Amino acid sequence: MGKVYDVPPYFKMEPPQTQVHLEGNRLVLTCMAEGSWPLEFKWIYNGTELTRFSLEYRYLIPSLDKLHAGHYRCIVRNRVGAIMQCSTEVQVAYMNGFVEGERSQTVSQGEGALIHTPRIHSFPKPQITWFRDGRKIPSSSRIAITLDNTLVILSTVAPDAGRYYAQAVNDKNGENKTSQPITLTVESKCKSNVFL
Repeated sequence: MGKVYDVPPYFKMEPPQTQVHLEGNRLVLTCMAEGSWPLEFKWIYNGTELTRFSLEYRYLIPSLDKLHAGHYRCIVRNRVGAIMQCSTEVQVAYMNGFVEGERSQTVSQGEGALIHTPRIHSFPKPQITWFRDGRKIPSSSRIAITLDNTLVILSTVAPDAGRYYAQAVNDKNGENKTSQPITLTVESKCKSNVFL
């Protein structure tokens, strides 16, 4: 009869480098290892031990929160040796509501106007679309949207007056949020002369 050799632990499969999950969902991380039994597993999060060595090869988070985002890995050991799994980065997709900001702005006709997007906490960064009085604002030679989603009106005219709002869409979790309206008033430069 041949000798039976002990086999040090090895991984059948490494985890993905990055994985995105939705806030509130359940997450199960699995350590797919083989080798001579008994195998023991320990879970690490951002360099800190989450568990002690045990026979449990899975790590469960019942309801993900954005605070759970980070790097996870497991260490597997048996009587022959130990091995550390490659790290997997868990990203948590979420979107909170807009933080209230500026509610109104007044400019003189012909002046430029900058309407800043109210702050919103989201991962990943949401897609922002601007609206005036319920209609999407198209870019033009006078109107532009900057990389930080500020709405720029280069030279205001009377029809630019109205209620502006931003809509944010998170493409990972499908959520969308609408900001409070920001009222833009465009004052006429002409002042009527009063003759006595």
